[in-house]
Amino acid sequence: MTDCPSCGAALKQGDWTCGRCGAPVAGATQGGGGAAGAPPSSYEYAPEYRPQPTTAAPSSSGSSGAIRLVVIGALVAVVAVVAVWFFVLRGGPSTSGDEFLGTWSATGSGIGTVLVTRPGDAFSVTLTGSQPEQKATVPAHIDGDELVITIDDFATMAGEGNAERFKDALKALAGDFSIVFSSIDATHLEMRIEGTSASGQEADTTATLVKATP
Repeated sequence: MTDCPSCGAALKQGDWTCGRCGAPVAGATQGGGGAAGAPPSSYEYAPEYRPQPTTAAPSSSGSSGAIRLVVIGALVAVVAVVAVWFFVLRGGPSTSGDEFLGTWSATGSGIGTVLVTRPGDAFSVTLTGSQPEQKATVPAHIDGDELVITIDDFATMAGEGNAERFKDALKALAGDFSIVFSSIDATHLEMRIEGTSASGQEADTTATLVKATP
């Protein structure tokens, strides 16, 4: 009789494994006439122990990709809503503005002439008073089928650094107003000055402009 080399438990003759810990016993003999050192038939196959692979934690790249898709989808939806509002609900420019180009006289309005040009993509309007030195060139823009000059356009005349102060001073002097040009026909424009005066009164003055012949 021998002891288990692994746990020290007593082994019986013919034991192939330890009855306590299950460790194989090298050199044990099989009882009942078996060959020395040969394992009994019940121990002919001992499956090899293989540790099971651990499951890896799910990668965060998948969730990050999903978040990016949601953000991109939201941005596309916002852009689509803005585009629908600007081009469909609000209405984009319905004219090229060519009908406003040229020199126009404004007799009886306090303005001598109105010169409308388009040096690039933007419009420019030069307003001249009864005296030649009374002249101002202001940017304008198309809104629907009208050519419009706002008080913000006037403020750009003071330069970027002084635009807000100039705007405040202009409001204090003349109020918040816009100059709107509408086409009547090929040789006539309607010019409206609308808004609120410095005293708070509603303003809506209209004058007819006649195109100067070349």
